[in-house]
Order: sequence, then C-alpha cells, then structure tokens
Amino acid sequence: MPEFLRFTAPDPEALAHKILDLREQLTQARQSAAADETMLDVVADLAGLLTTARQEGEALQLLRAHEARAEALNQVDGAEAHEVLGWFWCAYATALQYLGQRAEAEPIFARTVAQCQAAGWGRLQAMVLQHWGRSLAEQGRFDEAELRITEALALRVQLQDTRQETSRQALDLLAQWRGAA
Repeated sequence: MPEFLRFTAPDPEALAHKILDLREQLTQARQSAAADETMLDVVADLAGLLTTARQEGEALQLLRAHEARAEALNQVDGAEAHEVLGWFWCAYATALQYLGQRAEAEPIFARTVAQCQAAGWGRLQAMVLQHWGRSLAEQGRFDEAELRITEALALRVQLQDTRQETSRQALDLLAQWRGAA
C-alpha cells in the first residue's frame, strides 16, 4: 500500500534550514554535555524533521543512538515527568513506520499513547494516534486505523486543536481506501 497522507513540508528550503539549525544545536548539546532531557528534545525535533524530509534512515540512526538515554530518563521519574520522551518515541515509531518496519513501530506507538494518557498530554496523544492510524492504514488494517484516527479527532476537537481537519481528511481517505480494497 502507498503512504497514507504523509506530511510534506510546504517550504522545503525552510525545512532544510531548520534541520541545519537543529544539527548545530545537537553539536552544541554534545559539546556541553547537556542534560538528558535537553539532548533528547533536540534529538526528537531533529529526527522528526529528518523524517519529514524523507531522511528517516538517518532519523532512526540518530534515535537509536539515544535510545538508552531515553530509557534511562524514563526510569528516573517516570514518563509523566518528561514530555520530551513522548516526542522522542513518536519520532522513533514514525521513522520505523516509513522504513517499512511497522511491526516494530506498533508497540512503540501503543506505549507512547499510554504515556500520553497517563500524563495528560492530549495534543501529543492525538498526534501519536494519528501517526499510528496512518501506519495501520498502510498495512490495510482499516478498522484499527479508523479507530485510532477517530480517537485523534475526538481529542483534537476537545482541545480545539487546529489539526482537526487533518484527522477528518484521513478518515475520508481511509473510507476511500477501504472501498477500493
């Protein structure tokens, strides 16, 4: 199946500049032996942008290099104390998804949704659910995809998130895919 509503940056040049800026921030964080949370924040942001730029292989390599740091931070205070972990794991699962490693991505999506629910990170939870739903749709698992995207839409409506339309479009496209299958 083709990619399901993959985001494309509206301004590739601006995306390239943001990636360069984050690469520099990562270099500075490494040189200053930044705190784990600071380092993971930069890594998650950079990996997310690399994935947007269709460089998910590099994104996954970067994330894997910091996976032990993320697991260690998760054990310090629990996931509720570190929202950056949610962004890190969302970026990780999404990179895996786009590399075709959806079976490996699925438990990471599930774990991240649980962390978001426990901590009350509704906007992040909606984003993870949306990504997970897209991954499921790409596998032809339409009922599960519809459930995840519907959950994302409900959260976005509740939070008055501007990305509601993205979820509605995904549900419309999902219905088309289902009809074509």
